[in-house]
Amino acid sequence: MRSTVRRGLVALSLLALSGWGAAATLYKWVDAQGVVHYSDTPHPGAEVIQVSGAQTYHDPPVPTTPAAAAAPQLTNAAYVACSITQPANEAALFAPESVDVSVQSNPALRAGDQLSVQVDGQALAPVSEDGLKFQLQAPDRGTHTVRAQIRGADGSVLCDAPAVSFSVQRPSVNSPASPVKPH
Repeated sequence: MRSTVRRGLVALSLLALSGWGAAATLYKWVDAQGVVHYSDTPHPGAEVIQVSGAQTYHDPPVPTTPAAAAAPQLTNAAYVACSITQPANEAALFAPESVDVSVQSNPALRAGDQLSVQVDGQALAPVSEDGLKFQLQAPDRGTHTVRAQIRGADGSVLCDAPAVSFSVQRPSVNSPASPVKPH
């Protein structure tokens, strides 16, 4: 009996909602088996029920603003990420004349912010107008570590890229195949 009444209440709710917010007239009756019924059409011996519409909510109008004011100001946004894209981490380079170092940031490097790149603690100067490309000339044999940071005008670190290591292999000066002859 309890589940029958519960189904009747669900039906009553659905019928009330079918009016989309308007009041509705419903009819309730109990059949010979004791099952409660609800309907939006009259039935002999049914009780008339007035159901008010469902409570609704309407958003207030959104104030219109110029597009420039509504757009986020990236000048105040934090850097989401920065990374060293070249050389690849753990790259093995054989006798390079130079090693290109590239850095990428998201968002792009902003005016007033400085990108500093160091290889083994020594600063590199940018070789591109956007300030994201650097070059290490005649790297020594061995393993080297590249670090990059973006700093604000006040010197605070805004983004610290994960360090990248690469190794340089060079032929031995004592090797017969070496282009460099020992003195």
